[in-house]
Amino acid sequence: MSIIELALNEVACSGCIGKIKREMQRTNGIEKVKILSGSGKIKINFNESLIQSEEINRNLYKMTLRTFD
Repeated sequence: MSIIELALNEVACSGCIGKIKREMQRTNGIEKVKILSGSGKIKINFNESLIQSEEINRNLYKMTLRTFD
């Protein structure tokens, strides 16, 4: 299992962050998602044999765009 921390700089409200967290948890290969309160980051535990960190980063970027549309 691997861990990645990504910034949520564009996401302002807790409702949006919660929506992104729930969406990430549904992704195949992601084991655990934790919001690091006060830091503006999200910590993701994932299985590298099922998903790569680049794909997680891409998915997170797409989710933040959808959240603000």
